[in-house]
Amino acid sequence: MRMSYVRLLADDYEACFRFYADVLKLPVLRGSELTRYAEFETGANTKLALNQREVVAEALETDMEDPYLPRQDRVAVIFEADDVDAKAAELIAAGVPLVSPVKEWTALGIRAAHFRDPDGYLLELNQPLL
Repeated sequence: MRMSYVRLLADDYEACFRFYADVLKLPVLRGSELTRYAEFETGANTKLALNQREVVAEALETDMEDPYLPRQDRVAVIFEADDVDAKAAELIAAGVPLVSPVKEWTALGIRAAHFRDPDGYLLELNQPLL
């Protein structure tokens, strides 16, 4: 398993996109100001991803809650695994809190599951779809 992304979950996606693309001048690998998801090159093995917060809240079914409650995530740490199903089963067996079981996210080209660390931070475990 390797850390592949840090994903920021933004309320003002467009302003954040312009900040990372135009002010910090990070090369855009995927997405645009209009797509609600983008990936940026960081000069390291770990990429920076930007996602519209509401999109993730809808996917995790927390969108009907107060956006300032702790369950409304602001950041997600993304790990890529060779076998997401096996690694997810290992984490579940270890008692790691499951947020969303393994499923295909075809728009992102991944199979992913979501968990929480002991302090409640959102962790995504994924692998590319073939």
